[in-house]
This record gives sequence, C-alpha cells and structure tokens, in this order.
Amino acid sequence: MSVESRGRTRADRSSTSHPRGHTHTGTTWAGTRTQLTGQSRGRWVALGLWALRLSRASTDAVRGGWARTRSVVTPSGWAAIVCAVAGAALGLAFGWGEFLVAALVAAILLLLALPFLLGHEAYEVDFRLSQDAVVVGTDAEGEIVVRNTQARLALPGRVDVPVGLGLVDFHVPLLRRDHQHRESIVIPAPHRGVIDVGPATTSRTDPLHLLQREFHWADVRTLYIHPVTVAIPSTSIGFVRDLEGRATRTLTNEDISFHAVREYARGDAQRQIHWKSTAKTGQLMVRQFEETRRSTICVVLDLDEGSYATEDEFEMAVSAVGSLGVRAIRDGRDVQAVVSGEVPEFARASVRSLRQLRVTSPRGLLDDLAGVESGPSVVAMPTLTRMLVESTGATSLAFLITGSAASHSHLQSAAMAFAGDVAVAAVVCNPNSQPSMRAMGRTRVLSLGVLDDLRQLLARGAT
Repeated sequence: MSVESRGRTRADRSSTSHPRGHTHTGTTWAGTRTQLTGQSRGRWVALGLWALRLSRASTDAVRGGWARTRSVVTPSGWAAIVCAVAGAALGLAFGWGEFLVAALVAAILLLLALPFLLGHEAYEVDFRLSQDAVVVGTDAEGEIVVRNTQARLALPGRVDVPVGLGLVDFHVPLLRRDHQHRESIVIPAPHRGVIDVGPATTSRTDPLHLLQREFHWADVRTLYIHPVTVAIPSTSIGFVRDLEGRATRTLTNEDISFHAVREYARGDAQRQIHWKSTAKTGQLMVRQFEETRRSTICVVLDLDEGSYATEDEFEMAVSAVGSLGVRAIRDGRDVQAVVSGEVPEFARASVRSLRQLRVTSPRGLLDDLAGVESGPSVVAMPTLTRMLVESTGATSLAFLITGSAASHSHLQSAAMAFAGDVAVAAVVCNPNSQPSMRAMGRTRVLSLGVLDDLRQLLARGAT
C-alpha cells in the first residue's frame, strides 16, 4: 500500500517490487514524499499517521474553541459557570440543597443568555474622520453611524473604536428597520505621532452581561498628528540673496552669468564666439561664464537623543524642520529634508544610514515628521552631513537642527562636511536660553528659546 505525507497524491506506481516489510522513500518532487510497501507494517504506519493527524486537528480545534469561549464569556459569565459547576459538585457530594439551587439558578441564567447571541449582526457601521491630519493640541473629530439593515429589530449593543492604545466606546439603543444612530467622537491629540483609529467593533450581550459576541468591521483610519509650525516670510527663508541662482567660482562654457572672454579652443561651441573681441584681436575668442546654480536648501534633523536635554527640545527641533521645509516647498525651492537612520551599536563603525523625508508637498513632509522619534542608536550628525554631501553636491544653504546638549565640536564637524561656498546655519533648540545669533567659524548659530524665535532670527539674518 502507499501513503503520501502532507496529503499529496501519488503521480504513478512503481513497477519494481520490494521485499515484504521494507520501506522505500522517493524524492521525485519538492517536499516530503513517503511510500510504504508491505501489508503488515504499512497498515500500522498508516494508522499511526492517521492518529497523528487526528491528534493535531483535535488540538487545533480545542485551542480555537477555547479562544472563542474566552471571547464570548465575560468575567460575570465565568463566575456563573464556576457557581454552577462547584455548586452541583458540592451539592451532590454532601447533599447540600442550597448549593444545588445556586447551581441550577446559574445554569438557567447562562441558558437564558444564549438567545441574545444567536443570529448575524444586524448593524452596519460606517466610521469616518472629519480630517485625517491635525496639529498637536487640536482635537480630531469623527462620526460613527450605526444603521439597522435587517427586517427585524436590532437589539441594543455597544460599539468600541480603538484609538492608538486607548478605546472609545458608546451605547447603541434599540434600532428599528432602516433606522440609524449617530455618535460623534472626539480624539484628543496632545502629542505628535501617527495613530490608527479602528477597526470599529460592535458587541452584543445579554442584560446581565454574562455572555457577549463581538463583530469586527475591518475599517482602519490613520490619523497624523503634525508638529506645530510657524509661518516664515518667504523673504527671510535664509541667507541666499539671489532667488534665481548664486554665482560660484566654477567657470563654465555655457550659463547665464557672463565672466570674461578667452581664446577659442577645439570643442568650443561656435555660438559662443564673441565676434567683437575676435575682430579686435584677430583670433577667435569665446565667451566664458560663471557657473550658477539654483538655490538648494538642505534641512538636517539630529535624531540622537543624547543631543537633547529634554523632550521639549526635540519637539521644538521637529517643529523647526517643519517650518523651514514647508516655507521652502511653498516658495518652489529645491529642498531636501533628511534625518538620522537607525544603526545598531555594534555596527556603527561600518554601517551608515540616512533617511530622506518627502518634500513633494507640505502635507507629505508633515506626515513624515509626525512619525519621527529620537533614539540612542542613530547615525551622528557629522556622519549624516557627510552622507548628504556625498549624495548631492548642489547644496547652497544647509540648516542643522539639534538640541542644547550637542557640543560645539559636534556642530563644527557636521558643518565642515559642506563645501566652503555653502552657507551653514545651526539651529539649537534650548527653551532655557534667550534668542540669539552668533558666528562659530563660518557657521551661524541660531539659539531658539521658543519656536517663534526662528521667524525673528531668520528675518534678522536676511537683513
């Protein structure tokens, strides 16, 4: 006889006969394939495999039943079950009539609670948020509509809506056919973050709350809690004075900023020939330009928790990044916003990580900033700026955002990664300091006591 493991079907039968009582194993396809030949031993092995499968199926069924029972029986229901079992056992063992009566009453209550759980859920739950993004400190509002779609009455119940680690619940009254119940919910947003709202869960229970039945509605909404930002005037976005571009010391053959003329060399474009100079000198002369580039702003956020003395400093730093990035995006500037990537301690010597935030729109940037968190195992800012310079060489202005615990040598090392013609501004968030701007080498250090100081200091630097 032949037995296939994992429920496979034999593709063919072997024409070779084997001695009685021997086992032959074939591997003609992936997976385990076992062939058993011999009537005597084969029957016992087949019976053992069947018993094993039956045991596993029984175990899975018991586990599933236990999990379902735990979800149906409430703490009051477990108390009633214990009362029924213990009362019946003690009453029959010792002849105590009081315990038998208590056991009978508990059993009757459990039986009366069963009809409340029968049937399908008559509710149709529609859950929506009025807005999927709010600013820290602003409550988010939502509405849940529970509608009876059945021809019969819908019994009273409860709707639970998980909000992050919390739970919002409310009672649903008795609903007739095609009637609905509306409930407004308010979700507080005291902290920045990204939280999942839902799925809504309807619960049906008996009047004594002995048994319950839950129905899950797979509809999860994501709520983004954005950092607080300040409106920065476009004229004070930074220290780049020419909005169309800034001349550099690099000379090129084609651009918009004229520099001088020089002798013609093989490979120069004929359209760049300066005919007046050619007529004067008697030899071909061509125009030469200073290379210009579009103003590109890089905003770097330090995620090393050792750079911040308090959590408020880090939140101010995130808000500063959001304020600078949103202003640059709305002004149509080329902008990059990067944060430190997470790297394990043992791999810091050989692994570097950089994460770029979305800058296609202000909403995309703020959504990404809603989820950033500081940590101990992140790339240091000097390493982060070196990675940024290696990936892009078009930076004209860089903002380094950090906290009061970051040392001056830390900031100087991060600023030195940029070329000499790149304007670097270090924004130090320290609620205990007065707003100030000072020079540290070629780097301007802006100290913020409150977030609104950023707007004033940038306006002062622009003038």
